[in-house]
Amino acid sequence: MDPRELKSSIANPTQSVESFTNRLSGEQLDCLSRCAKGNTLRFEAQEIVDAIVAAGYAKKNIIGVVTVTAKGQQYLAANSKRARRRAIDLNSE
Repeated sequence: MDPRELKSSIANPTQSVESFTNRLSGEQLDCLSRCAKGNTLRFEAQEIVDAIVAAGYAKKNIIGVVTVTAKGQQYLAANSKRARRRAIDLNSE
């Protein structure tokens, strides 16, 4: 990282945490949200699960069980309104 970029990020402490993380698609956010509620991701598209694991929002355990990480919980908290809107949209279809 360029020292000037680091200085500007320190100088702007109000910058959101989300700007330093990967932004999930609606499907990925929905998948992460369901995982946080304890739902299995066994039947999800593998590329969606792989994306949330690669971003560090979830981890895949030895037998393939996916659990949300602390980073994933923070992402969900920061995007809770977006996740609720997505859930409402999916339920109304």
